[in-house]
Amino acid sequence: MQNQSNIVKKSGIGFGVTTLVTILMVLLLTTFSVLTLVSARYDHNLSRMTMDATGNYYAADREACEWLAELSDLVDSSDHADLIDLIAAASPDAVVAISESGDLLLVTRSFSIDNRNQLRVSIAIMADGRLTVVEWASISNRSSQSNQ
Repeated sequence: MQNQSNIVKKSGIGFGVTTLVTILMVLLLTTFSVLTLVSARYDHNLSRMTMDATGNYYAADREACEWLAELSDLVDSSDHADLIDLIAAASPDAVVAISESGDLLLVTRSFSIDNRNQLRVSIAIMADGRLTVVEWASISNRSSQSNQ
């Protein structure tokens, strides 16, 4: 009988080691749970910011498309000589850059996406009334302010 109790004591894993391993496993699982929660919260915030930025871009894009349709109607319904005055009068609350080169008229307008970005749209109007999109681009306000 004494031989059996000595064998169990020498070869068995003690109660303290099992408890220590259990505590370490619980700590590891808790740490991974917290890291997963933080990562999920960060991904959620990033997705929300991306959704807002995309929504803002498409709102500006919709506004630019409506402006392009108005511009097309103006070109169809008026004489090319009166176009500059009509375009300026059609957008009294917006800054519209108009430049003329021979029979070509270049009209540029920016639409606000958010505090940092704009959608810049440039349209070339030919003498025969055709409209061509020259530029339709998202422009950062920071780069335009640093160039001034």
